[in-house]
Amino acid sequence: MPAKAVVFDQIKKLMGWCPACKKMAQQTKQPFDFANVTPISGKTGNSPEFRTSNVIFPANSNLVFVLFYIGISLLLRYPEDITLFLAGVFLLNTCYYVLFLKTFEAAVLADRFGVHLQVFRLKNLEIPYEEIESVASYKHEKRSKEMSILLGIGGIAICGFVIYMVVVEGEWKPLLLLISLFPFLLLMQRKQKTRLLDLNTQLYIKTRHKKWYEWTPYYSLVTDEASAAELKSFIERHL
Repeated sequence: MPAKAVVFDQIKKLMGWCPACKKMAQQTKQPFDFANVTPISGKTGNSPEFRTSNVIFPANSNLVFVLFYIGISLLLRYPEDITLFLAGVFLLNTCYYVLFLKTFEAAVLADRFGVHLQVFRLKNLEIPYEEIESVASYKHEKRSKEMSILLGIGGIAICGFVIYMVVVEGEWKPLLLLISLFPFLLLMQRKQKTRLLDLNTQLYIKTRHKKWYEWTPYYSLVTDEASAAELKSFIERHL
């Protein structure tokens, strides 16, 4: 019998059995204490926050439009040489494209300190909750057929005016400027469609004190309906 037991033990060892494993398994079965685990709230532990980058600021669009309008006015008024004009068009489109890409860095962050508007008028802005008086949202209606027709008529009118300037007045600069803008506008439209989705709700944040260089005490942003509702609810909980 002892010889059989020794042979049996040798077979078990060859098969990978460890005589100390059972003892070790019993020692590792210790109860775990979950009393000190901190519950996670929101996205940052005990400091919940809301953030979205699916947003645009109308103030950015207005600022870029004003800068672009100034550049176009200068190009149409001063350079008479074709080489200088084309160089100016290239420089204008390059600067406008850089500004346009900068606006895609726009984002909104709401935390326990306040509302942070990233790249608002091409700079970062923080609005403390103490300065916020109210917040309201407005859902944009889909563009009607009448509005689409009016926009189409406006585009045709602009093209007709440019053709008139070329044929009658002999002014070639508006035509070259319009042609140079088409690829750029198509590229911007495509990038905006792939980068931003369902921008159908505008959110207005009214502050208690209007700064001297501001037209109104309102800060507005455009985002999707779900993000607007969540951001509005988050801000109202801190007012």
